Amino acid sequence: MSLGGLNRIWARAESVDGWRTLALRVPSARDRQVIVTVDRGTGGQPQQRAQLTLDRATGAIIAWEPFQSLSTGRRLRSILRFAHTGEVLGLVGQTIAGVASFGAVMLVYTGLALSLRRLAAWRRRRTLDSQPRASNAA
Repeated sequence: MSLGGLNRIWARAESVDGWRTLALRVPSARDRQVIVTVDRGTGGQPQQRAQLTLDRATGAIIAWEPFQSLSTGRRLRSILRFAHTGEVLGLVGQTIAGVASFGAVMLVYTGLALSLRRLAAWRRRRTLDSQPRASNAA
């Protein structure tokens, strides 16, 4: 596997302003294009990502696809992937997701507790009903 030209590609990707993380898909020997994902956020913010496609031989930019240029459907899928954990909105979003998760845990706990209480009451009634009763015929 030949990795020739990747140093030039990497240097070109590093020239993007404000990047925090660069992810390079290692191309096969016959690939003429190299795709680098540029992340300017904290990792859980797809609106801070862009995809940079570079020519492997020259290092020239072939395509620059920031989040805003994606189709509406692809943007929604990207956001929803991180929205369920609250990462899209940062600390506020994660706090909201944490409170919602705690609420879900409390619903499960109260449901189980109620079920166990009802089961215990049903078993008590069943035990009392099966016991012989003293008659008042005396």
